Amino acid sequence: MSDITIRRASADDWRALSDLGERTFHETFVEGFKIPYSASDLAEFVPRAYGEAAIKAYLADPAYLNLIAEQDGVAVGYVLAGPNGLPHDEAGEGDLELKRIYVLKAAQGSGLGRRLMDEAMAWLTAPPARTIWLGVWSGNDKAQGFYHRYGFEKVGEYRFRVGETLDHEFIFRRRP
Repeated sequence: MSDITIRRASADDWRALSDLGERTFHETFVEGFKIPYSASDLAEFVPRAYGEAAIKAYLADPAYLNLIAEQDGVAVGYVLAGPNGLPHDEAGEGDLELKRIYVLKAAQGSGLGRRLMDEAMAWLTAPPARTIWLGVWSGNDKAQGFYHRYGFEKVGEYRFRVGETLDHEFIFRRRP
């Protein structure tokens, strides 16, 4: 297996990030966790979350960190972090959120998730010290354990909309 490189994504990476987001969402939640989203739920959600306009907006905004991991020139993982958007009473101005950390199934177990998280945390914890938030699906125990190892704790719950489906999500927080 060749080396995996991680770099900041550029505007030219929008299509790779769009494809990667859709593919990892499908691998993780539809295939892996067997969440029975309807075709109409996915037809509404996927373009809104991973479509050209959404990805290009994140890439163009300097308030966001966009990392892409590549193996032999092919995108295999990515990170998106930026201003917090999670619904929690204690969320404050200037708080940050780890919005996405995705690794293709074929690259899992390679240490890439840890490498991406370490790079994201270096950016998220850079001065000034701020609270960091993330949302995680309530049924993803493996991800929850991963986040606990980075000092995150469960502090709330909310509903995440995928089309007409409302997923039960946990809100995790890491104080400075």
